[in-house]
Amino acid sequence: MILYLQLVKTNILYFRKDLNQKTMARFFKKLTILTLCFSMLFSLSGCGADVEKIYQSYVKSLIAINYIGATEDYMAASGATQAEADALYQANVEYLADNIITYYGITLTDAPELREDYIELARLIYSKCNYSVSKAYKDGSVYLVDVTIYPMDLFAQTSGEVSTYVDTFNAAVDAGTYNDYTLTQYETEFSNGMVEILTNGTLNMTYCDPVTITVEIIVEGDTYYISDRDFLRIDAAMIASSIPEPIQTQE
Repeated sequence: MILYLQLVKTNILYFRKDLNQKTMARFFKKLTILTLCFSMLFSLSGCGADVEKIYQSYVKSLIAINYIGATEDYMAASGATQAEADALYQANVEYLADNIITYYGITLTDAPELREDYIELARLIYSKCNYSVSKAYKDGSVYLVDVTIYPMDLFAQTSGEVSTYVDTFNAAVDAGTYNDYTLTQYETEFSNGMVEILTNGTLNMTYCDPVTITVEIIVEGDTYYISDRDFLRIDAAMIASSIPEPIQTQE
């Protein structure tokens, strides 16, 4: 098994007022989303002659274990237990959840239990992956597989609503709405609003135009796999990272 880590950066900034600062100065955090991905080696031992379908199934399994949590094919090919396969998917989900928290500058120091909301959100986001995998075909001496992906446009889709929400929340801070809130109550209030926006966006997911990623099946002896680079190209296409940059004003 190979562990992959990808970092995708955007330039947009969101601001939320800090309840603790007397000056009510804005703070910011750059949006950053990271995705944790797992790949694996499969063996040709015991396989039939239809390598086109075998390679297609391999790529499907690779995507399914990372994003959908479908473990059956992964377990059959790798020999992993159900608990081990579930743990891989759960790790990927939690990694996305933690980085959505970072992406939007959510602070859960005083309300760590809210992390579970983002884990469920990440699971929901991944369930909306939209892709198809072609049967493998030969090009010269190598086999290729086309993965057609409709990138999820969640972050651009919800950016306007998120900006409005942050502005409204900041106005409420100015008005003293949260003066009597504890830090836990304050963080919970803000986080709940963000989760609601992103959940509604996910349930009404929009997608960018499809992109086709062609990956090469690398065969070594009786094992086969795709390269790190090809897997990261698949991963990069799953969630669109381009977000319109809002007009920012100085206070």
